[in-house]
Amino acid sequence: MTFPDELQRAFAAFESGRPDEAEQLCRQLLDTPRPPGEVFFLLGLLANHSGRHAESLTWLERAAQTMPPSVRLWSALGGACRAVGDLPRAGEYFTRCLQLDPHCLAASLQLGDVCYDLHKMDLAAPLFRRATEQDPASLPAWTKLANSLRNLGDLDAALAAYARALALAPNDPVLHANRGRTLLAAGRLAEGFREFQFRWEPLGLRHYPQPVWDGAPMPGKTLFVFAEQGLGDTLQFVRFLPLARERVGRLVFECQPPLQSLLQAAACADHLLATGETPPPFDAYVPLLHLPAIFQTTLEAIPAAVPYLITPARTALPAAPAGNLRVGLAWAGNPALRDDAIRSIPLDQLAPVLAVPRVSFFSLQWKIPARDEACFRASPLVNLMEAVKDFADTAALVQHLDLVISADTAVAHLAGALGRPVWTLLPASPDWRWLLHRADTPWYPTMRLFRQAERNQWAQPVTRVAETLRKVRTGRKPEAATPDHRPAHVHS
Repeated sequence: MTFPDELQRAFAAFESGRPDEAEQLCRQLLDTPRPPGEVFFLLGLLANHSGRHAESLTWLERAAQTMPPSVRLWSALGGACRAVGDLPRAGEYFTRCLQLDPHCLAASLQLGDVCYDLHKMDLAAPLFRRATEQDPASLPAWTKLANSLRNLGDLDAALAAYARALALAPNDPVLHANRGRTLLAAGRLAEGFREFQFRWEPLGLRHYPQPVWDGAPMPGKTLFVFAEQGLGDTLQFVRFLPLARERVGRLVFECQPPLQSLLQAAACADHLLATGETPPPFDAYVPLLHLPAIFQTTLEAIPAAVPYLITPARTALPAAPAGNLRVGLAWAGNPALRDDAIRSIPLDQLAPVLAVPRVSFFSLQWKIPARDEACFRASPLVNLMEAVKDFADTAALVQHLDLVISADTAVAHLAGALGRPVWTLLPASPDWRWLLHRADTPWYPTMRLFRQAERNQWAQPVTRVAETLRKVRTGRKPEAATPDHRPAHVHS
């Protein structure tokens, strides 16, 4: 039997859903003199199919040594590189696909995905735009274009792309939720929070037999509200609990364990429990981030005057030189969260801030990232977190500080909710809650925002923070505010 016949049987088995048979045929061909490159190619596809991505890459590289260039080969190699985390090399292979066939829809989408994963939205968006032109009925193309435009801050264009995607898939909850995030970033809160309710299924939020609360008064009845997503989300949105409490007989709130002691002191619910505990009987329930939609929240009607969290300042700071400004610093978020790499700041890049004289710096970082350990040991930062058990302890420390400087972390939300002065450093594509093109936030009156001007470039906002801190420390009058910059004083 000739090689083409064997290969034809192997490919037919693979395409018919019989991978074991296909692999057995390929292995037999490996024992023959000079097996054709297509054998290695199919073994690469089979390894990829079973999740053996490193092995897949090895087979495909062997195939590329003997097979002529083709879109299918380069695409498979690009997919294998992406699966093992080598995004730059994946981009090279998908670029080769487009060089062979500029009209290849799959290659446009694949190369766009790599650029998106590398946070190169300015390169991803044109590729997705090209894909929509190649196939105006491609739902993935419109979806990916909308997401990349949202990350670029081109919100009107993103909303137009979401509209095209939703015309193709009107009941897609992910599309609705992402459209909601875009509306929220544009400051259209009432409409945005209504759409944001579609996040329920994509996020896998829990269901109960009881009805979901729609805001209707329930005198004498119990409402169960549960936190969702990150600690910062909970700290930001517990401000809505008193409004819900006014409409029901009893409010039970479930929060993440690190926040339980802090929120217990804030008396934001009749009964507070930690995630994992069994709630008492209740009559209706609702996720925490549904409350802004229920109360028809707008930019002009964000509830709860700051501070809405209060904690006794029971923990003293270590001694600092008399007259020094006491500044807390948190520079990195949870690495497990998506996009944490673009919001967290390597500690060495904050050197200009740490060099400002007559300032005592205190670390509010829950865990020191491994990459920052050496820099941290050499820095002037005093570690406050060794004895900290939860956010109540952190809040008590924050109460003693003159200022908190933070990346987009839960510490920034904590300081804002406590009404403490806080300067927050944001990436060029920030989360929807920070809106666009402004240095203040309606969520926290005592917070000032310092935004990246260029993606992945922290030098400019860090320099501005250092200069502003130096002016505050030396008593000089800051420069006049521009339309998107508030005056640079500590107490906003």
